[in-house]
Amino acid sequence: MTGQIVAAEQMAGAIGFLTVTQAIVAVGVYVWIALALSAVFRKAGAAPWKAWVPVLNAWTLFELAGMRGWWAAVIAGGAIVVGGGAVALSGILGAAALEASFGGDPGGAQAALAAAAAFPALLWLVVFVPALILQIRMLLGVNRGFGLGVGHTVLGVLLFPVWASIVGWGSARWLGPAAPAASAPPQVAMPAAPAAPAVPALADFTSRPAPAPAFGDTPVFGSAPAFGGNGAFEAPSTPPAFSAGPAPSFGAPSRPAPNPWAPPGAPTAGTAPASTSAGVGAPATAPTSTPPSAAGTPASAFLPAPAAAAQAPSAPATGEVEERTVLAGRRLPAWSLVLPGGNTVGLRGDAVVLGRNPVAPARASQAQTVAVDDVTRTVSKTHALLTLSSSGWVVTDLDSTNGVFVGASPDAGAEVIGSAAVDGRFFLGDAMFELRSDG
Repeated sequence: MTGQIVAAEQMAGAIGFLTVTQAIVAVGVYVWIALALSAVFRKAGAAPWKAWVPVLNAWTLFELAGMRGWWAAVIAGGAIVVGGGAVALSGILGAAALEASFGGDPGGAQAALAAAAAFPALLWLVVFVPALILQIRMLLGVNRGFGLGVGHTVLGVLLFPVWASIVGWGSARWLGPAAPAASAPPQVAMPAAPAAPAVPALADFTSRPAPAPAFGDTPVFGSAPAFGGNGAFEAPSTPPAFSAGPAPSFGAPSRPAPNPWAPPGAPTAGTAPASTSAGVGAPATAPTSTPPSAAGTPASAFLPAPAAAAQAPSAPATGEVEERTVLAGRRLPAWSLVLPGGNTVGLRGDAVVLGRNPVAPARASQAQTVAVDDVTRTVSKTHALLTLSSSGWVVTDLDSTNGVFVGASPDAGAEVIGSAAVDGRFFLGDAMFELRSDG
């Protein structure tokens, strides 16, 4: 009996020692994680003190990943409920194991201890699987914001304190949450409607021709052309002049208007039918007249004169001084830019915009754009502007995330605040560039 009591006391002492050791290790790991997350939050622009608050630190990580922050509260609430149930179940089974041990039933004590270890583990598994899925999604979003890949996500799942230390105290820079772009619905190309066949315009049968003016209102020529001896027209000595006649009357016409629908040769109202000698029913043909032309004058003289063609500038006469000045072609100094990958780009003008996907600013809308393939992911989309002045090149920071540095390295170089002169190596974030003169 005494030996069993001693064994039970030794077991209780071992359990107590393990519990205290686990508590010390847990506190040390939590302090490590809090310090590392403070550095992560400082880089991402969040308050560093949030890393020390148990649920608020996870809430902040979910927000940095672009997810709902209350997922941290859901995980914490589930852990509290399952943890309480596991402790209660472990206590009940542990008491059963002690009772069996004091009752002289070693097999029952061992079974109770095995149940005390297995059942709480199953309860924790119910919470662990959803929490693991949420943690993977959260780590993917945070790593994307720092420009890191899937390998860092695996590291964060397996060794979270190590991941937090690498991200917080390493060279990774916060680029901002990369929200997935909303995909636009597919545009279905509709077939073009067939063109309507051309329909010829119909004649307007509703309008009638205007009535002929009265005989007294017809303008009278000053002198009519006379026929010559050979039956040809002879031009009058003076051009025909119009004599001012009485103003046309808009009242009742002196004679009725001819009917446009009457057959040829039909008499109109108020006029006697024309008598013909050729036979009954022969239509009277009105003589056609041609415009008078002067004898020997070609018909083209009466056509409108064509527009005068633009005359080519004539060469200056002998003794005259040419007033025009020819612009002389000037060759600008040739410059090239060495990109981070080693490629060289020729600089064509006096303004160059650099970035992953640069857009020329309003003050230099005609600037040359140079897209940078940055493996470090520290170059902003529109990062910096290079301008060539009389004294050399000047680099301007276009509100980039990781800044511009002029010098041998980002740590040893001077950070550009606004604009600064540059004549060789400079850095956009961690990416190195170098200006070279080719002339």
